[in-house]
Amino acid sequence: MKIYCDAFFCEFELEIEKIKKETTDPISQAKQAIQYIEIKLKELFKWLKKYIFNSIEEEIHFFKELKFKIISKCIFYKKLLDIESISPLNSNKQKLKHYDKALDICYQFPKKDKEFYKYFRSGSSYNDQLYFVRNLDKQIINSDINSIYFDKKLCTSHDYKLASIIANDLLEIYLEEKIEQINNSCAIKHPARKSKLTWTGTKIEIVELIYSLYYQKIFNGGKAEIKEIAEEFSIAFNIPLDNSIYRCFTDIKNRPKPKGKFLNGLSENLDENNNDEFD
Repeated sequence: MKIYCDAFFCEFELEIEKIKKETTDPISQAKQAIQYIEIKLKELFKWLKKYIFNSIEEEIHFFKELKFKIISKCIFYKKLLDIESISPLNSNKQKLKHYDKALDICYQFPKKDKEFYKYFRSGSSYNDQLYFVRNLDKQIINSDINSIYFDKKLCTSHDYKLASIIANDLLEIYLEEKIEQINNSCAIKHPARKSKLTWTGTKIEIVELIYSLYYQKIFNGGKAEIKEIAEEFSIAFNIPLDNSIYRCFTDIKNRPKPKGKFLNGLSENLDENNNDEFD
């Protein structure tokens, strides 16, 4: 297995890199990559149907450490093609909204299967034999898996889920880079006056404040998007607030109650100082 797989995946990665370098247009790049991946998948699956693994450990290694390298690229490029095919052409503001919406979906992805997501991210292996060994008697339910020629001889119950996690990571990186490119382009065209105020608290504190104002519907009659509010705070207080605000807010949500630690401190501080002033 090692000789075949080393050569196969090395050739595959080199060709994908070649496509990325030669084709800068994302739609053309995705189409070329998908066409190439589908050819290589047929080749890999033809080998896999005939190959007999020497041990359970070897089978786990293939489905956990190798197969996702090609399947994740397949999922990634198909999603990229879907996103770019309907991307607004002329308005940077509309493009940002389009990419932000796609990125929000990426950030929600871990909720689909929290247990397996935690299992993979923590580097666990205690369920590998359950997740990454084929079981011809077990029904595998996955609404997306038919898109990659599902066959019980070719899949385990979780190798596609693993590939989906990796693909989601790739898509997050791609979308964050696209958003950064647009923001940098707008900053060059419309340089803003630098604020005299600099936020010296933590990023998670300002994110707590931003989300509180957002939920209170303070701006534009409640119609302002969280991204718009964050951009204005970023300018006003000289603090870079990129898409990590979503991750910061996830940390806030995962706190034990009370969630608004910073806001509670502001309220207590205001009460104390008012009382001192009028005593």
